[in-house]
Amino acid sequence: MKNFIKKYERYVFIVLSVILMLYIAVEIFELVYQFFLSILSPEQSNGRLLVSNSLLKDFLPIFFNILIAIELIDTFLVYMQKHSIKVLNILLIGLIAIGRKLIAFDFNDLSGLSNLGLAALIIALAGGYYLIKKDEYKERECEDKFDNKTE
Repeated sequence: MKNFIKKYERYVFIVLSVILMLYIAVEIFELVYQFFLSILSPEQSNGRLLVSNSLLKDFLPIFFNILIAIELIDTFLVYMQKHSIKVLNILLIGLIAIGRKLIAFDFNDLSGLSNLGLAALIIALAGGYYLIKKDEYKERECEDKFDNKTE
């Protein structure tokens, strides 16, 4: 039964990875399309030379979608190799997703309380990322000191 579950997990990983790779390919095509559309339509530029603000809001979230998909594939790979999920990767995916949302966000339509909630979410994700990176740095520093003493 355990072997069946391992094989099933591996097949699910392969299917999800293929879907994510296809998604990345489609998003890259969409990104290139949006970029050239913004360059070829100068009548919508609103005083900007090549890319209007509205078109910038159209293709920057696509860029972040690609980054999120790449990080998800990386998280899958780490899980399949080590059977553990790195919290740092999950926090990084969350930060990228919030950054994507902020770019496409219209702050005029929200209440102050919603803006405070969004700010709290950003601070929590960034704080968690900082604390984990700080801990990893200290561990590496201790290992380096220990290795130097044993030599």
